[in-house]
Amino acid sequence: MTKEMRALLQSLEDQKAKVRALLAEDKVKEAEEMMKEVRALQKKIDLQKEIEALEDADFDLDEGQVVKANVDKDLNEEYKKVFLKGLRRQRITAEDQSIIREYNHSIRAVMHEGGVTGIPGGDTSLIVPEDIQTKINEIQRQLNDLSQYITVETVNTLSGSRVLEADNAMTPFQVVAEYGEIGEIDNPKFRPVNYNLVKRAGYLPITNELLADTDQNILNYVANWIARKHVVTKNLLIVDLLTSLTPVALSDIDAIKKVLNVDLDPAISLNATIITNQDGYHWLDTQKDQDGRYLLTDDITQPGRKLFKGRPVAVISNQHLPTVNDKAPIFIGNGKQFAVLFTRGVYELASTKEGGDAWRRDTTELRTITRDDLVEWDTKAMVYGELDLTPDPPQDPTDPTDPTQDSTPVI
Repeated sequence: MTKEMRALLQSLEDQKAKVRALLAEDKVKEAEEMMKEVRALQKKIDLQKEIEALEDADFDLDEGQVVKANVDKDLNEEYKKVFLKGLRRQRITAEDQSIIREYNHSIRAVMHEGGVTGIPGGDTSLIVPEDIQTKINEIQRQLNDLSQYITVETVNTLSGSRVLEADNAMTPFQVVAEYGEIGEIDNPKFRPVNYNLVKRAGYLPITNELLADTDQNILNYVANWIARKHVVTKNLLIVDLLTSLTPVALSDIDAIKKVLNVDLDPAISLNATIITNQDGYHWLDTQKDQDGRYLLTDDITQPGRKLFKGRPVAVISNQHLPTVNDKAPIFIGNGKQFAVLFTRGVYELASTKEGGDAWRRDTTELRTITRDDLVEWDTKAMVYGELDLTPDPPQDPTDPTDPTQDSTPVI
């Protein structure tokens, strides 16, 4: 939407307000005269919309096509101001609504039912501005986000499918003579992966003191909350999918090496990640070779992360991935081949002072909606192991088979 259209909408809103004011004063004739201007403006707006619709027709996208956001800097700043007004429950004007429509048209990212809406009372459902979305993604990368170890597909439709071919099932290209005909590759093993995005939501009570704070503080607070909330959500989805596999017993470090060396395809093993809980990580971190050197090594590219035989080790809280009966879960494989997280890639926000507990607590409740779907791709790319952490029984000091006891008779 052009600036001309925004100006027309704002002028229409002002004229309507004048008509309402005249009617409130019982000045009917004056209101009728003013309505002539309102009708003329409305007609002009309708014609302007028709022109813009014709111009936009050449840029319509096929269903499922994903467009990279490329929003004008000035438009992004204007939209951010409207976004903050929505969070603060301030009045959304006709010009504000035109900015919302122009912004969403630019990034092609509105997916919630009914599109973006706004009424003078400030009831608005808005997508997060592009730069705030980037900030949320940066925060998530700093957290223990398991989605970094699987394939993530940003999609533009609520449902659909992808056709994928696993690395270990790929067939080679055929040899073709000069000017020869290229035939079909023998027995390609493609698998369709269907997705159906699920709406997930939560809300955050925000004090009125925070809403009165600076714009930057509000945006930082909201970005941190959304990032942490979504990381926990994605991690639990991934853990549930991992634990749906059939577990195998892993008694020692050699059993883990066998998984990497034999059980997994070499192409998968080369890019494998080891995912375990705190108990499993502690066990791995205390294992030593025959020379007393720890088997886990530091990752010089990412301080604080450990490697086992060159594969990164990811840790999940015992709270979300518990040890059961002294058996710690450990997942070994290439998560990029194992699962695909289909996501809309945006967050939709709305706020209220009247709904929920907001009225009783004199707060503003911020509702967040995101849409994604986690789909299993190749089960052969991941092995679910159970580490036996049962402590060794104490040795009987009188047991002659105990190697720690000196059997030499005392003279």
